[in-house]
Amino acid sequence: MYKPKVSIIIPVYNVEAFIAQCLESVINQTYENLEIICINDGSTDNSLHICRSFAKQDTKLHIIDKDNQGVSAARNTGLSLATGEFVFFIDADDWLVQDAISILVANSTEADIVVGGAIVYHQSTNRYTPYKKKRHKHVDLKKNFFQLELVVWNKLYRHSFIKEIAFKEGIIHEDEEFYWKVFALGPRIKIIDDNIIYYRVRNDSITNQASYDVEHQLNYIKIVDSIYTISSGKYYLYYPFKKSCYKYIQHLRRKGAPSDLYERHIKAKYGVEDSYTFKLKLKALKLSHWCASRVARSRY
Repeated sequence: MYKPKVSIIIPVYNVEAFIAQCLESVINQTYENLEIICINDGSTDNSLHICRSFAKQDTKLHIIDKDNQGVSAARNTGLSLATGEFVFFIDADDWLVQDAISILVANSTEADIVVGGAIVYHQSTNRYTPYKKKRHKHVDLKKNFFQLELVVWNKLYRHSFIKEIAFKEGIIHEDEEFYWKVFALGPRIKIIDDNIIYYRVRNDSITNQASYDVEHQLNYIKIVDSIYTISSGKYYLYYPFKKSCYKYIQHLRRKGAPSDLYERHIKAKYGVEDSYTFKLKLKALKLSHWCASRVARSRY
């Protein structure tokens, strides 16, 4: 029977109010061949104690205690220790549907990545809503590179496929940079309709702050420089790269963050700017990208 081991990686940092719900959902999965790796990233609250109390009750749960280095470093530590044929990432304030891993594994036999659906839990209003991304059964990332959710936590990854890939440390929105690294390699993808995870939206999370400070533009400079290297030589990533550069300008402004340094960087290095002329160029590039993808598909 097909029962590959799945390594579940959980970064933990000051989540004493949520970590028990997360661990209970993982430990009580209907799928049994699991390895659960919790990386305590220098928590100063009761998170580590809670993790250790769960580990005493279940031998599948392994606790790694380290100094605070951020979520990317914690995930990289988990990846270096994982021994499963597949890897799944979950944040410590989210939780899984009880048969999530069983469903994902059942759809993994001919896939490098299985993508499940998600339900958003809005903590401030106690509401549940479907995750915002529209689902598509047919995946063609050369036509639309952003067809999938730019998050790491609703996907089962074949470990051998991401073996040489690491999260970029010291940045915010590390999931987006990881998405580029993984999906630029052309994995075999299976999309399923089943919701497999509850994603908690917290008012105090970094990604939901009302405004950003000056450091955020430095963060986006690191991301665009990294994804430029990833996209180099791949024609179908040229338009998505330019689009991402421009999107980050809009994002910084929407969050009320300084953007002058970022804007100067992408104009000088990549020819991207917030101007009427560039917007026309971006539209033309989008059309060219669409035509090129149509021609490429017709050859097969």
